[in-house]
Amino acid sequence: MKKMIFSIAIVLVSIGLTTTPAMARTGRGGAMSHRPSIVEARGPHHGPRVEKRMAVRPMAPVGGRHIAHPIGMRFNARPAGVVLSFGGVNFIYNNGIFYSAIDRGFEVIRPRVGMIVPSLPVGHSVMMRNGARYYVHNGVIYSPMHRGGTRVFRVAGFI
Repeated sequence: MKKMIFSIAIVLVSIGLTTTPAMARTGRGGAMSHRPSIVEARGPHHGPRVEKRMAVRPMAPVGGRHIAHPIGMRFNARPAGVVLSFGGVNFIYNNGIFYSAIDRGFEVIRPRVGMIVPSLPVGHSVMMRNGARYYVHNGVIYSPMHRGGTRVFRVAGFI
């Protein structure tokens, strides 16, 4: 009887050890995955998207760099930042993260080309193209410009 229980335990442990790394590699959950599982992002059995509303503010800098929230993440509380107006719609900008008012909350969005921001995000990098200097952060390309005697940055595109 002890041998049978021991054999079953060995089989269960080996199945668990072989499944977890595979799940982590595919991004479908698991202890080592940095992405949410499909069930968390899409709901049970890959059904309709489940909205997770959280009453949190943007994360504080870690090691001098802000952690970017994924596009589509929603918050109940108004995030800190400056209000930008673009195309007759107000957005909130905070260190490279753009928010739009949705229902009774705020959602992280991809910025629109042409938006003007007052400052570059922490942790940006410099890119030279055709002799012009651009700045890149989280896949967003910013170009410097002057407006009203101050230096501002325009969303020029995406990588």
